[in-house]
Amino acid sequence: MKRNLNDKYLLILVLLLVGSTITTAQDGLNSIPVSETQSENGAYKIKSIAFNNTPGNIDGVSYVFKGEQQLYQIPRSFDMLLDNSTRIVLSNDGKIVVYYQNKKYRPEKEFDNVVIYKEGVLFGSFTTQQYVDCNDKENSCTVLFNNYDSVIDYKRSNYGKSDYKKVLRSMDEDTEWLHNKMLVLKDNIIYTVSGEKKISVLHINDQILEKNVDFDKLYPFIKDFKSPKTEILNVPKTRITIDQFVEQSSSETLNRLLERKYNLKSVSKNDKKSIKEFQLYHVAMTGYMTRFGFFEISTIHLDAQFDKEDLIAYIDEIQFEPSTIDNVLPKQYFSYYGMAYRDANDNASRDEKIAHDQAVVAEKERRKELDSINGVYIPRTMEEALVKLDKVMPDKERQILVTLENQPDKYNSDAGGLGKWIRTNWGIIEGSRLQIYFNERNLYDPKEISNVIVTQYIKYLKKETQVARNWERTHPRI
Repeated sequence: MKRNLNDKYLLILVLLLVGSTITTAQDGLNSIPVSETQSENGAYKIKSIAFNNTPGNIDGVSYVFKGEQQLYQIPRSFDMLLDNSTRIVLSNDGKIVVYYQNKKYRPEKEFDNVVIYKEGVLFGSFTTQQYVDCNDKENSCTVLFNNYDSVIDYKRSNYGKSDYKKVLRSMDEDTEWLHNKMLVLKDNIIYTVSGEKKISVLHINDQILEKNVDFDKLYPFIKDFKSPKTEILNVPKTRITIDQFVEQSSSETLNRLLERKYNLKSVSKNDKKSIKEFQLYHVAMTGYMTRFGFFEISTIHLDAQFDKEDLIAYIDEIQFEPSTIDNVLPKQYFSYYGMAYRDANDNASRDEKIAHDQAVVAEKERRKELDSINGVYIPRTMEEALVKLDKVMPDKERQILVTLENQPDKYNSDAGGLGKWIRTNWGIIEGSRLQIYFNERNLYDPKEISNVIVTQYIKYLKKETQVARNWERTHPRI
């Protein structure tokens, strides 16, 4: 029973968290969200700084100022995106921050569509449905009205570039008002127009919310109110890989330093010839480069050739070029290491590769006979796979999956989703009896196999009769 609970929790994560985050672009891929927003009375401002540009990210820091005096900070960012899907309001006493975003990326309260912080602490939150009472199956169910795609001239605006400047297409006055002022405020009262063109009214001081006010009725009253004054800064994102960080004292890259330290030869992870010929030792890490040139490691995964604690201690002592990141940022997140390593002796590395490949083949043979791998039950057939998924998939995630029927990029991505979970946990890549089942039906590509399983499961959810048997009939064993 415990195993099933773990399976269910993991499936929720891969569908809701990873599957949804890949669907929305940040401010192009070349910049990191940094913004400054003033309170209505102009006496206070909030500066929000992200550490990376992953959609739905709250990894960052925000500072609240009275004039130039910093009052307090909030350990998260409130990303202001160029596509009008976000807004932030600071109260006239500087104590309350209200943040709106049309997408909900994770289930925690901090990621709700409307979040309220009081003096730096999460004070309240609303989902879209709680804030505007709309049907979450409709595309127009958003806390903020958004006609960005229809009115922005992407080409003339240089969207996603450092010299971005919004240029609008020709439009009537009401359409332009909705584009610029789907959120206005007056005397610490926030008026937002939802995707369904209804108005919600939030009284900041006492958190009283009025919902679904008729737009035409209230529009004449609020049309001259102002939106929060926000400046969005296009801070360039440094795009080098971690191995290319440069030590300040020697001007040598981290890659070169590790070559010398471990007496190894580096190889690009994209070098197909070397991958085929030599045994490679892999390094994977994530972390933050600080403004002062120190790399704070968050996660690290190393092949056995490396001493993990020794390598962490070594990197901790290196001061890299502080100009690696923009000086506006306290730190920036990096997640890709571009090099692998091998024995400097060609013949020794080739011999290691031969021995390794033989061990992999032996392990695949062993895994063919196992009914469970790493504590996860391995289905034997398509029918068993569908039944197993149905036991662990919660109702809400089933409903989401059906809506993604023709969008495999969202459920079968290399970045995540149900397809990746299947490939990883059911031995579709490293060998299992389920992999053999599909190989016998002329399917060998792991991503194609997981896509087939998910597409058939969606048919299963739609109550198509004898899904597995119908599939087997058209894909007989060869």
